[in-house]
Order: sequence, then C-alpha cells, then structure tokens
Amino acid sequence: MAADRGQEGRVRYLAYQQLRQSGHSVPSKQLLGVIVEVPLAGGLDALAAYSEGGVRYVNQSGKIAVVEGVTSFMPLVEGLLAASQPVVNAIGPWKEARRAPPTRGNVRLTFLVSDGLYFGEGPLSVMQREQMAAPIIHKATELLQAVVAAGTK
Repeated sequence: MAADRGQEGRVRYLAYQQLRQSGHSVPSKQLLGVIVEVPLAGGLDALAAYSEGGVRYVNQSGKIAVVEGVTSFMPLVEGLLAASQPVVNAIGPWKEARRAPPTRGNVRLTFLVSDGLYFGEGPLSVMQREQMAAPIIHKATELLQAVVAAGTK
C-alpha cells in the first residue's frame, strides 16, 4: 500500500509510518503531502494537499472543504508539491514528538514524507520572504483561493 501511487498520499504516509515502526526500511524523501497551518484570530486555518491530488481545508470557523478527484485542482497540488520538494531534499525528518499547533503570527509547513514527518515553522512575515518557504506559501495561497472559490459557487 505504501508504494502504491494510486493510493491517497495520507494513507501511503501512514503505511510507510507503520513499516518504519516495524523496523522495515523505506525509501527516503518521497513527498506524499503538504500541510500548511496558520493560526488566526478565530482559530487555526489548515490546508492539506496530497500526492494523488486530494485537498482538505479546515477554516478557523470550523468549516471544512474536501476536494477529491477534481482534475482542475491537480496542477495546483502538483505546484505545491514541486515547491515543497527542495525543502524536503534539504532537511530531514523530525525525531521529536509532534509539537503543539503554531502560535499566532507563525506559519507551520509540515511535509508527509516516506521516511517521516518533516516541518518548518516561523513568523509568517519572515517565511513569506524566505528563499525556500516563500514559493510554498505562494503555491498554498493559490490552492487555498481555488478551494474557497469552488466552495462559494
């Protein structure tokens, strides 16, 4: 299941996680999903995009948008994953326990990768200008705008 590119990215990540926990070797740096979390006044906004093209958006208000099998979204998802791959190539998996949600003013970029959970976090104003993070935030914003536009039709 982990290696089956026809499966959902989040399912593949969980399968790779199970293999790792069972002592099996897994390929490294295969990006399966990207999650962008931004705390806002009303709560946390979270956008997730997965390798097969699925998208999940949880708005700070609690409203949820799920996009599955919509081919028009695939270029946006692929763009976000392509912008994220250089970061995955440059860093390694997080070895500590999962951190609490990011604090207000920050953005967290989480990468679901075959060999573990990778992430970067910092002030949104800084990350929007940072060489590796800025393209990810830009592509995530494009995807978010498309999801919101589709949800308001």
